Amino acid sequence: MELKFETEKKENAEVLLTVTVGKEDVQNEYKKIIAETQKNIVMNGFRKGKVPVSILEMKFKKELLKETAHNLVDAAYREVLPKLEEKPLATSEPSLKDLANVELDKDFVFKISYETFPEIKFGDYKNVEVEKEEIVVSDKDITDEIEKYLSEFSTIETKEGELADGDIACVEYKVFEDGKEVESKDKEYVHIGKEYDKYKLSKDLTGVKTSEEKEITKTFAKDAQPSVIAGKTFTIKVKVNEIKYEKKPELTDELAKQIDKNVASAEEFKNKIKDNMTSYAEDLTKQKMYQKVMDKILESFEGVVPASMLNAELKSYYDDILQRVGKDEKKALSMLKIDGFNSKEAYLESMKDKAEKSIKELLVMHNIVKKENFEVTEDDMKKFFDGFAKMYGTTDGNALYETYKKNGQLGMFEDSVKQTKARDFICDSAKVTKTKKVSIQDLNK
Repeated sequence: MELKFETEKKENAEVLLTVTVGKEDVQNEYKKIIAETQKNIVMNGFRKGKVPVSILEMKFKKELLKETAHNLVDAAYREVLPKLEEKPLATSEPSLKDLANVELDKDFVFKISYETFPEIKFGDYKNVEVEKEEIVVSDKDITDEIEKYLSEFSTIETKEGELADGDIACVEYKVFEDGKEVESKDKEYVHIGKEYDKYKLSKDLTGVKTSEEKEITKTFAKDAQPSVIAGKTFTIKVKVNEIKYEKKPELTDELAKQIDKNVASAEEFKNKIKDNMTSYAEDLTKQKMYQKVMDKILESFEGVVPASMLNAELKSYYDDILQRVGKDEKKALSMLKIDGFNSKEAYLESMKDKAEKSIKELLVMHNIVKKENFEVTEDDMKKFFDGFAKMYGTTDGNALYETYKKNGQLGMFEDSVKQTKARDFICDSAKVTKTKKVSIQDLNK
């Protein structure tokens, strides 16, 4: 196809693409459509395939020219697209502008508008000063993590003695407000150390023994939940009828194998937990450091956020909510109402700042990838698929790599690898002003 094209940058990351198709291609496409129409059309007075072209043009020329224009736009755009320096964003939907009628004795010109990556500016990304957090995985961290696994095999036993943190008290109580009984319960469970119960009795009952009674007077804050207790004072007469506790089993080789079929002993299980926690802490630290660097880079950001990218990001937030409620729109709107949003639009408006920041990060990373011209090696791709396999619970990343390589689909993952390289690059290039040791608990705050 004989084509000419040019692009013109407009405001807000918009590009106007003008494409010119030579008149010979216009005529050839028209003839092709005429021939196809003539072959298939059925018209009174003529056998199928024998309707004269003059009759077809007399009755259908306007429609035939429209179809010619449609086919030329489609074919020419697909041919031009790989040659464009400023390509359309994946989120952008190209739109035709002022489509002219096809004239068989003239070149055919059409214009398409689309959004592309905008031109942006930002400061130095190689020497950003940040405070680094050094992770320390303690023996207590490992023990606490193992305890979580052992809880799944725990039994609930009756306990003698005083109520202590972690115990469960079976109580009966009467509640009085201004001397008048307002509520009573014959059987209620209070988890010591938690505030699951309505009157938050956990701390008040610590140290109480079985069959003991205690009178408690409590005044609740004006914003206390549930709202029926907010701002009120109650006197509560409580009797502890039974104390239970969670009895965790000892970690043996057999139990370790039951928890994780890929370990052979309790010691191996402990080491695996330690390695996993260390790896998790390092990844989280790197993520936090990256975010600190990126936040500083974004302070100097100049440029527009393409509307199509913003809309796509906001849509993804709402789609996540829909996914959590089985794509039930009514449930999604009910969830939003609980959080104080009276409509989907109100929720999306509240998320705009977050969405804009996320897109600015993406634009900065896109520019850094271009500036640094990162290359993707075979080892990079294999490492990526190893991580991919681990994330989805499989062990053979190499098999995944070979499958995608065989199908010629490795290219679809190269951008992800380049993004990872860019993240590592800006973190490694940062200037560490101070190193602070933190625990895993601190990292999660």
